[in-house]
Amino acid sequence: MVFVLAGAPARAEDAQPQIVVTAPIASDSVDLRNTPVNMQVLFGDALDRQHPANLADLLNANLGSVTLSNGTGSPYQSDVSYRGFSATSLLGSPTGLSVWIDGVRMNEPFGSIVNWDLIPLNAIDAVEVQPGANPLFGLNTLGGSLVLSTKNGKDNAGLSLTAQGGSFARRGGAIEAGGTGAEQALDWFVAGNFDEQDGWRWYSHTRVAQGYGKMRWHGVASNAALSVLWADTALNGTQGLPLSMLGTPQRAYTWPDSVSNNQLVINFKADTQVSAAVRLSGNVYYRRSNSHSSNSNASLGDACDGGGYDCTALAPGGSARDLYADPAGAGYVAYAGGLPIHDYTSGINSSLVLSGVFQHTFGGNALFDFDGDLAGLHHDVNFGGSFEMASISYAQDTDLARLVDYQTVPEAANPLYTGAGNPLINAVALTSHSASFDGFVRDLIRLAPGLSLTASLAFTHTQLSLGGTNTTLLDAGGAWTWTGADGSTYYNPGYLGATYWDAAGGALVTTIAPAGAVAGPEVNPVVGSHGYGRVNPSLGVAWNPRDTLGLFASYSEAMRAPTAIELACADPASPCALPTGFNGDPALKAVIAHGVEVGARGRLLGRVAWNASAYRTLVDNDIAFVYADSGLGYFANLGKTRREGFEFGINADLGKVHVSGNYGYVAATYRSGFVDANGDTVLPGARITGIPAQSFKLRGTWQPVRAVTLGANVIMVSSQYAHGDEANRDLAVPGYTLVNLDVHVRPAPRWEAFATVTNLFDLRYATYGVWGSNIYSGNAEEFRTPDQPRAVLGGLRYSFGGAAARRDAAADE
Repeated sequence: MVFVLAGAPARAEDAQPQIVVTAPIASDSVDLRNTPVNMQVLFGDALDRQHPANLADLLNANLGSVTLSNGTGSPYQSDVSYRGFSATSLLGSPTGLSVWIDGVRMNEPFGSIVNWDLIPLNAIDAVEVQPGANPLFGLNTLGGSLVLSTKNGKDNAGLSLTAQGGSFARRGGAIEAGGTGAEQALDWFVAGNFDEQDGWRWYSHTRVAQGYGKMRWHGVASNAALSVLWADTALNGTQGLPLSMLGTPQRAYTWPDSVSNNQLVINFKADTQVSAAVRLSGNVYYRRSNSHSSNSNASLGDACDGGGYDCTALAPGGSARDLYADPAGAGYVAYAGGLPIHDYTSGINSSLVLSGVFQHTFGGNALFDFDGDLAGLHHDVNFGGSFEMASISYAQDTDLARLVDYQTVPEAANPLYTGAGNPLINAVALTSHSASFDGFVRDLIRLAPGLSLTASLAFTHTQLSLGGTNTTLLDAGGAWTWTGADGSTYYNPGYLGATYWDAAGGALVTTIAPAGAVAGPEVNPVVGSHGYGRVNPSLGVAWNPRDTLGLFASYSEAMRAPTAIELACADPASPCALPTGFNGDPALKAVIAHGVEVGARGRLLGRVAWNASAYRTLVDNDIAFVYADSGLGYFANLGKTRREGFEFGINADLGKVHVSGNYGYVAATYRSGFVDANGDTVLPGARITGIPAQSFKLRGTWQPVRAVTLGANVIMVSSQYAHGDEANRDLAVPGYTLVNLDVHVRPAPRWEAFATVTNLFDLRYATYGVWGSNIYSGNAEEFRTPDQPRAVLGGLRYSFGGAAARRDAAADE
């Protein structure tokens, strides 16, 4: 069974991966041998036997030039890097990959992130990775696109039930069912998943529920399908740890840090064969996605943080908790006036940020496909486009909090809190509307036997508007007076008469209205309107001089418009902490990618498929989040960047043994110098942070007897520079080598038992690093998010009907 096909000609029985889509709607396709790029396709073993938790893990275990970075600790919130471009689940992180499911764009309109927890793997039939700046796939396709096709009832008839459980109290189940009716004019398919686990780190419980359903109708010349995708998840992570705290990797730095996502997608597709040479197809979809999050932040600054006071030493008893104690020694009680507003945590200051994103998206695709002869040559012409309109509401409250056993506790929830006012530091209310359109024409011309030319031209346009307010009620350190953006001194009148501990004077102080100050709050608008448009060409050639050898080359351009969150956090004078904070609306330039690729693919001895390619993508006006040690930062156009590298893949079918390997090298560098948020000069040639240079994936299966299949994955990744170290001055995050095992046994007809072991050798490693200030020591350190130790998963699957027959056939391969 072939499970990874990386640009190599497929055998006759592998008809499915031999065909690749040419547009988001996936209603036209070409033979893989005619593609001018190094396509990679996942199906079969990768989807059925490796049991990854999500799509990001599936890609990481099998594909060349793919690496993961996880900054939250949640198994469902990884960033996928492919050839140095990202599809990320973290709001505010720059993206360069687009993700499509049956013509539905899965990049969220607010921030263009991809929530991997919303994609049910057991509904996916195949995953195609289309490399390069492909203009046909619209916005964000700077480095490539992921195109997912779903299962149907005709090809996936029968019923399959799965129950599984494992390490860290993981438990879950899955169901798939499909069938046909009305003499196969109708077919239906449904899938459901449930996954819950306590997590290996403190406070990292995860719950994921997903469902998918599809109904298709087949006519003589027309087809139609209606599908529904639903998901509801609750994810908890506990951030990275400074190096000085990694001795106990299970611990939390601060908590809570949680995200709850909910999604509903309704997609209607239809196509009709107008004539032998002309086909029309299209889809329309509605997508609702909501997200609620709570984020603990421990980087507030006040007079104890660089203000000249040693608040711990000056506090009664010399401890941070004593700042809450009665100075007369009456014990741990509230001050007479209530909340000690200023210097309230002796340098260990924190906040709790509660936010919600509500997104409604309406979109669609249309495609005219002509496949016939013109002027003596065979042409496959596509003419079409896609559109997407989104309405977004965003709300965010930042509350003054204190740390108790690593937990940020809002002061309003403190049972000792009796003070005046509300400990709300900041409130953001934002609405955003966006409209994007992508129109294209593509022609694949067969110039001669084995020689084809592909040319396309696309126009991409997006319009984005922001409206809302950013209201300040306390300063960033929790003080009740502050200097506003306009230079005025503000005070919160709700705190008049409250008391706080004056560390310098060693006494309680009662607040009074400052002379000349303006009664708050301070309200700043967050408004703006931006439009971006560009014509993007691409050109490619594929030459197959023999059935066992193919050569290809391509050039392409694509555009990415800045997202709403990037535009709202682009002022160096007012940095923000991701995923929070908004400060006006400075303009950013659109990101433009220019990509070239050359390569070859072939087959040796009929059993070994191979592929090799080299690529270079130059990016103008690249956008990145520039970090400071404080953890704050801003988005900025950094000028030019470059991703270049090469990759090699091999796929060998040796009877009972099957082996595939993929090596990828990417040099992602800044090509324009700049000064980062810490004042360090970043020189041209410095490595882009968070992108490992090398990766190697090896997958092998062995079937000693018909009823038993043994598998293993080896994942090797090199080191990377931590975020915030754009100048490449500090210690890099080390590389790692992981070994995963899986076994499948069919003890009786219709029954299958399986088990997997991930991180077999229990390696301690990290895939993410960032520089920040350790609030517990006061020092700037590199933070790393420790990844999961060894874990075991076991399960049992029962199948009957067509599902049992398919698994019997798979066991015979």
